[in-house]
Amino acid sequence: MKLWFIVSALVILATATGVDAKILSMCEAVRALQQQQIPRSLVSNWICLMNSESGMDTQKVTGPKTASSYSFGIFQINSAKWCSRGHTGGLCNKRCEDFANDDIQDDIVCAKMIHDREGFKAWEGWQKKCKSKPLPNIGVCKRR
Repeated sequence: MKLWFIVSALVILATATGVDAKILSMCEAVRALQQQQIPRSLVSNWICLMNSESGMDTQKVTGPKTASSYSFGIFQINSAKWCSRGHTGGLCNKRCEDFANDDIQDDIVCAKMIHDREGFKAWEGWQKKCKSKPLPNIGVCKRR
């Protein structure tokens, strides 16, 4: 009985926060990538990466992982190297929390930096679910 009460209270508290993560559609993500001049030939890889890392959830936060690091946002940018929790820092010189909102333009800028330095292999999700596998068909999304 006591456990049921605690679980019920937690469920009510979790649903009462009013914070709903935005799950981007593939075409919304394609448009956001195009705004940051991601070459169309690579967009399918980026879409697959976002799907595999976060399920297109702009506000996803996971962790702790090794050395108490956390990963943030649609690209799951990690606090161990790329950003700092609570203040600007890391190689992207950003607050990690800034990657866990619905504006993914800054996420894309940092993800491009990660890709420029390490390629898609920087993301475990891309290696497991995208590398040498069929990629999403972005042809259904209108070109801008």
